[in-house]
Amino acid sequence: MQTTQPRSRPTHKLLPIAAALALSLSACGGGGGGTAQINPAAATNTTLKGAVIDAPIANAAVTFTSGAPMGQPGSVVVGTATADASGNYTVQAALPNTAVPLFANATSPDGQVVLTAYLGTSSAVLAAGSLTSANLPNLIISQVTTAALAVYVAAGGSYASLTPTLYAALLSQHHDDILALSAAIKAVADGYCARPAHYDDTEAMAHDIARQGLASPTSSALNSASTTLGSSCDSNLKALMQYISSDERWAPELDLGDVLEQGAPVVAVGTYTLQGVLAQSGMSALPMQPAPPASTASATSVPQPAGTLPPGILNMAVQVDANGNVSSSDGSGNVTGVIVGNLITLTVKDGQGNTYVLAGKAGLLPSGFVIGSSASAPAPSAPASSASSTTNAPGTAIGYGLRMGGRTQSGGMLTRFDAVLVPQNSQPGWAQIAPTKSEHSDGVTCSKGFGLRLMGTGATVGGLVLGACVTPQAAGLNLSPAQSNGSGDEYGDDDFKPGSSVSFSGLDLSSSQGSATPYIISAPTVTISKTLQAPTTGACPSGSMSSNTQPGTCGTTLTGQMFYVMGAKDMIFSTAKPTSNGLFVMNENPLDHLQENQAHQDH
Repeated sequence: MQTTQPRSRPTHKLLPIAAALALSLSACGGGGGGTAQINPAAATNTTLKGAVIDAPIANAAVTFTSGAPMGQPGSVVVGTATADASGNYTVQAALPNTAVPLFANATSPDGQVVLTAYLGTSSAVLAAGSLTSANLPNLIISQVTTAALAVYVAAGGSYASLTPTLYAALLSQHHDDILALSAAIKAVADGYCARPAHYDDTEAMAHDIARQGLASPTSSALNSASTTLGSSCDSNLKALMQYISSDERWAPELDLGDVLEQGAPVVAVGTYTLQGVLAQSGMSALPMQPAPPASTASATSVPQPAGTLPPGILNMAVQVDANGNVSSSDGSGNVTGVIVGNLITLTVKDGQGNTYVLAGKAGLLPSGFVIGSSASAPAPSAPASSASSTTNAPGTAIGYGLRMGGRTQSGGMLTRFDAVLVPQNSQPGWAQIAPTKSEHSDGVTCSKGFGLRLMGTGATVGGLVLGACVTPQAAGLNLSPAQSNGSGDEYGDDDFKPGSSVSFSGLDLSSSQGSATPYIISAPTVTISKTLQAPTTGACPSGSMSSNTQPGTCGTTLTGQMFYVMGAKDMIFSTAKPTSNGLFVMNENPLDHLQENQAHQDH
């Protein structure tokens, strides 16, 4: 196999689809321009219900605009409302029946928290009729939707040219920067970290962090956020990235990218095996209301409950009916839920006395990822890229990847759930995973396989970047450290401490022969090491020690287990001391090409 050529991370370039559409740089965020008023004669009324949620923002002013977000050139007001004490709102919007992009904007009563969301094309929303966040996730105007638009503009995007296809590509190609920026917005909006005084509001801050984070191949949104908010905010940024990934309100906004969910469920009627990993985050989903900090120092840290269970493996037979209802095949009620388009909600009992309430996105695994079954489903008719073929090879079947977040029903512990819905008796085609000519290497240099940039979230591994080369094998994946190519941001570093070097022991993620859960692969022992230059005083920081292998440096080592579920956008890293479950999140790569439906790829 040819050597992967070094290149800048996609986050530091104009999006490929954006380049094809010749997007302009004229629509920078954070003010400027003006917003025209609605023209009722050219529009049709519809009802839209959602929420303004970072923590719920009571009495927020909600404004729907077409063409661009509020205050930007070309924006036109099409509806207004005021959120209630819980942040909920109902807008009677007069929408034009055109393909113009539609946006939801929210401003807190004090004007300091400004959030924005992209809702798709006005005509599609109008055709769907009355909508709620149950079938249009971005009606929850949040830090995630705001961060996505800030990264879009920083990458060269024009609001007027934004489409659902381009938005899906944005979420996939820029996943780690959007997540990091979401954490920064939430840290300030919820009062955990102070907003620097030279920013008028959170939207202006978000756009500036995004611009700095995407300015060069060696920068990132997380490093930019840390620099902007100060190192005292770092621990909260680490925790909030995992918090957001594990919350059922924001997981659907982060994954896949369907803006409007309408029509039949993507999952075909049938009996499936549900295989997945439940990873508690160690953070409570209960409302967090710290006092706003009075200076640039952080307020109280994000609370972390004492007990966190190690990742739990789930393996159950379930049925999906024609209405998208999901239920346990044995009638036990251990799994219940519903699928609306790509949106899926589940209530799951793990057999250990825990019940989880989960929500997220479902997508088709590419052709060849699932082999053989007791009941096969129809093949995708016309995928939009070479990631999957137009017809299934003999013996292949249809399976679905689930990316979900949620909480325990008792205690409200936020939990990430990565899973698959696959035909009974099928097997994963790990060896079939391969890069295509259009793949992004994410700046990682490999002599074989394909490159991944894995960014850590959570208290233990937050900010650590692993540059990995992935070689598919019959039973799973081999991960080896990427080759050094002169840019530590891409092959291994700590986004909070520039100049540090992060490495890991090569590992095989695999399932045991005859395993009942072959779509879940794991490595029992993974060692992650970080080294940095020792201070001039010669004393290493607390929690680290002098490195024996590199004189004049300090080092820390973490040892734990790694888990991966086919089609997931993260790998789960679990340590026993301290007891912690972290996530290593990825940008677009050959492992995660989920299709939105059987007619087309996600982008």
